[in-house]
Amino acid sequence: MSFGSIRERKLLSQEALAEQSGLSLRTIQRLEAGHRVSYASLRAVAAALQMDVDALEREIFAMKQSSEDFVEVPRWLRRLRGGLSYGAPPMSRRQAQGYEALAIGLGVALLLVSSVVPAGTATVALRLAGVLALVCGYGLSIASRVIENYKAWPEQEATWQTWKPASTWGGRLVMYGAALGLAAVFVVVVVWLTGGQ
Repeated sequence: MSFGSIRERKLLSQEALAEQSGLSLRTIQRLEAGHRVSYASLRAVAAALQMDVDALEREIFAMKQSSEDFVEVPRWLRRLRGGLSYGAPPMSRRQAQGYEALAIGLGVALLLVSSVVPAGTATVALRLAGVLALVCGYGLSIASRVIENYKAWPEQEATWQTWKPASTWGGRLVMYGAALGLAAVFVVVVVWLTGGQ
């Protein structure tokens, strides 16, 4: 129930309630707009409305979010977020954007370097690595937008010092295995593109 309907049920205007509670009109307006106020202010309002302060707080703030604003996070997204962190706290939006910028910057740098290097195996390897880094950055960008769409970012952001990927042995094995597999695929593709020269 909204605070405005509680106030109207008691047949009080905002000004009258502010005067009876000893609070400013601005505080009453903030409370009516759905903002939290201090417990002392809430106690003063409850006394003016002749209500128990805990009952008033429950009525006002029990359903802070409407059911239309609620977004169910799909199971696959919860598993993906949990699996990518390898036992560490889930990655925050800022950390994901940092990795995305790093991947895109690395991709552009590798492509620029490949244009300076004389043609050969090194050029093919640099260009392939650059494209791979750009694809990884694009993938992170898509993942960020999907997580944003489902409002699934963690409520509390883990700092860079506490966020350590692969903090468990199983996580380390998965991470290093994925890196070695990616490196092997990269070498095979470079050899195939250069014709084994």
